[in-house]
Amino acid sequence: MQSPLANLLDASERSGKLNLRSADIAKALPGISAEALRQALRRQQRKGRIARTSRGSKHWVIVPLHDAFAGAPPLETWLDAYLSKTLDLPYYVGLLSAAEVYGASPQAVMVTQVIASKTRLPVQVGRHRLVFFKSSRIAELPTRWHSTPHGRYKVSTPELTALDLVARQQAVGGITRVTEVLQGLAPEMTTEGLGTALNAASEPPTAQRLGVLLSQLGQPLLAEVLANWLDNKRTRRIPLTPGHDQPLESILDTQFKVNVPAALQPANI
Repeated sequence: MQSPLANLLDASERSGKLNLRSADIAKALPGISAEALRQALRRQQRKGRIARTSRGSKHWVIVPLHDAFAGAPPLETWLDAYLSKTLDLPYYVGLLSAAEVYGASPQAVMVTQVIASKTRLPVQVGRHRLVFFKSSRIAELPTRWHSTPHGRYKVSTPELTALDLVARQQAVGGITRVTEVLQGLAPEMTTEGLGTALNAASEPPTAQRLGVLLSQLGQPLLAEVLANWLDNKRTRRIPLTPGHDQPLESILDTQFKVNVPAALQPANI
């Protein structure tokens, strides 16, 4: 005979509800003490029937049998419920993870990169690992829903993804990796979307760097949007990679005021 908790998990899964919170479980099982419920949840976790999102959140995810190998169901079944509802944390999936959504990441992404309004420690749910980056302007940044038959979560627009990759290039594998991703991402970008992302992010140095890269990748219309946006902004001469000194062998892009290493000139991209 199954335990009351196991029956509740089965019933929730049959109804398509994979996200459960400890308070909701306790309410559905009023005859079980808090300690007994805690032990029962641990047993189900050890069996792989449920996965905990993060310590202290009291948010559990039911693991269907066909997802047992991964230790958790797909991200879209639980990520938004966990971040938006349980943690009340504004977020979007970004950087290389967003590029992968748009089919623009040439290499598999081993973690899910999340931009959030607060800094958080990494989270492991089954084989899914979330790493977080903070943005103080997240409420204004343009996002869209990435929807599948399993559910949905917020993802940065292609244009915001491009800006984020350039701004955080050292966290995603360096400028060479960023350039590779931009090649696949640029066809997904629009001039209107780029203007919206630029106004929301409001980061001239990032716009300067992205302008150089898109120009070199043969995207004159997108590069022109960046040049026009920068036209009335105060800019200065900067290196292509933030925090790096001017490389010994570099060429100044006079339009965007960016020192580009010789190894990254168009013939070498």
